[in-house]
Amino acid sequence: MSKFTKCSGLAVGALVMVASQVAAGQQSTCEGTSAASRDTVAELREVQGNVLVSDKAGMASAISGQRVPNGVRITTTSKASVTVAFDCGCNVRLKENERIDAELPRSCAGLLAAVTGAAPATALGASAVTATAGPFSAPIIAGAVGVGGYLLYRNGRNSSPN
Repeated sequence: MSKFTKCSGLAVGALVMVASQVAAGQQSTCEGTSAASRDTVAELREVQGNVLVSDKAGMASAISGQRVPNGVRITTTSKASVTVAFDCGCNVRLKENERIDAELPRSCAGLLAAVTGAAPATALGASAVTATAGPFSAPIIAGAVGVGGYLLYRNGRNSSPN
């Protein structure tokens, strides 16, 4: 092997290494301001179950292949999942009862960290507060039982104060 071949191989290797370090230091395309200015920023893939897309105008069911604009919220319900494939190459998988606000510019790590749990729906009239075993639980329960018992006792009796 000649000296020229060895030197040129080392030079090419050094250039590749420097180029990769420069590329790693640059912003991803998700972080650039041009990403936020596009009409759509991601595609919904592998939609399973009831996946919802909401924006200022309202909420609608999602379908596979649907393009979504910047600033929408994507929410999965019980037994649902979706992959949000951002145009910058970042894929975010939502499992059941999760959501993401698809807002760019943001790094891929920031998009992955933006996935949060979606609170399950509460039935109409049901309390969203769960009972705790705090020091005030016993008096509240006793009071509720007492009032309920009194109302049952009064039921059907003429108890007019006049």
